[in-house]
Amino acid sequence: MSSDGKKKAIIRRFLEHCRHKEELALGFLALDEDVVETLSIPNEIVSVLTEEFSNKDLTESGIAVAGEDGAVVLAPALTRGATVVVLRDPLTQQPYELLTASGCLSLNAVPVFEILRDSRTQHLLEHGNGDLIVAYDIDHVAMLRACGLPAVLAVGLTDLPLEHVQRFSELFGLTTYRRECVSGGENGAGHGDESPCHPEDPLRQMHSQMHERVGDEPPLMTCAEASSADSLAEPIGGQLVFLAWTPLELSSDVPPQLTEVFTYLRQLQRFIGLDVNDIGLWKAEEEAIQRLHFIAERKSAAFFKEAFLESAENIDVGIEPIGKKRSLMSVDSYAMALTRLHECCSGEGGRLSHSPHQTDEAWREVQRLLGQQVIGPLRELALAATSPIERNLLMGFAELSGVFHMQSLVMGVQLSRRIADRRMEGRQLPEDQFKNLMAMADRLIGMAKVTERCNRPPVTIVESRAIGSTNIPRLPDSD
Repeated sequence: MSSDGKKKAIIRRFLEHCRHKEELALGFLALDEDVVETLSIPNEIVSVLTEEFSNKDLTESGIAVAGEDGAVVLAPALTRGATVVVLRDPLTQQPYELLTASGCLSLNAVPVFEILRDSRTQHLLEHGNGDLIVAYDIDHVAMLRACGLPAVLAVGLTDLPLEHVQRFSELFGLTTYRRECVSGGENGAGHGDESPCHPEDPLRQMHSQMHERVGDEPPLMTCAEASSADSLAEPIGGQLVFLAWTPLELSSDVPPQLTEVFTYLRQLQRFIGLDVNDIGLWKAEEEAIQRLHFIAERKSAAFFKEAFLESAENIDVGIEPIGKKRSLMSVDSYAMALTRLHECCSGEGGRLSHSPHQTDEAWREVQRLLGQQVIGPLRELALAATSPIERNLLMGFAELSGVFHMQSLVMGVQLSRRIADRRMEGRQLPEDQFKNLMAMADRLIGMAKVTERCNRPPVTIVESRAIGSTNIPRLPDSD
């Protein structure tokens, strides 16, 4: 059996000594079935496990650690009553890792990578808004999951190995760029201590020292590569959003761990070139917290989840304590607005199972940019035409284009919803809708052809005269 296979077997045996955590978050929110707690005394669990597995296998899996007397003891994060989140492979629903208060079992595993292979997390990302919420303790992770939000611990982000930065940027839609030293004097004085080649760059020093230390040893596997060794499902990407308030206490207090994480991310941006400007920051407004207080006092789980998810829509961007608001509809082109509307209506593109408010906003944005970037320029072109015929044609073309675009959008939204809703699978739109749309397209093409003819320069016909005389002298033969 491979080491990964042994680890999974050990986890399955360990979970036999656990039960679903019945304690309710905030006193009324039921936790999902993959949030468990240990029941047995640690020594009893170890005794059972050592009957089936070697001490080496147990310590390598992370379930146990070596004790002072050489015997193995249960890992401190798995003591009796500890909260544990079970991560399951979506292909087999078998557990492959445990998320504990101190992170994953494997020492080289980073939770933000491991969680992206988890079945429940993938489901929440695909049917949610694509945001992975980063919390700082296991109880907050459990609560966020109970409210329908994918969540993970920040463990490992304050010292993320530089070999993992590229993978980190790919999974979370970030950009990694390399800045060249521009000579502004000796040692890149034009950049000062902002230069990526600065001699006191602590991250590059650490990187160099690490390579000097390991010599010719093979590079560390990323946790994603380590996890995939036993045919695990591929991870799916998301967008990182850091928790900047305290939901379990319904308080606006910023968790102190946030500063430590952001300090390291700024260093990665400064010295390695990781663009962290698209990382989100979730700060609940006071009005939203007061609303959640009101609902929590009445212990209504359904109303609380709805209000909680609405507050999660107000995400700032950037890792500064006060970022700029991230609008779901922050688009600047008609094409982007169309894409966003499609995402709202179909649940694709990593965006929320969007609220009616967001869908309405998407429609308004499409209509605004349609008028601004399509209909408006056509009208301006019509008003600038010198020929009355051309002016009327272009004005009619502009108005008909607006109707055509909106009709196309309505049909596209209807099709998207039919695709997203399996209950409507196989149902076609009425044939008349397609016929009307195609007839409108033919009308637009015809108007475009007529307008093009109006713009053609007039053809000059050279006047010709027939010579009526028959006494036309012949040219002499060349002979």
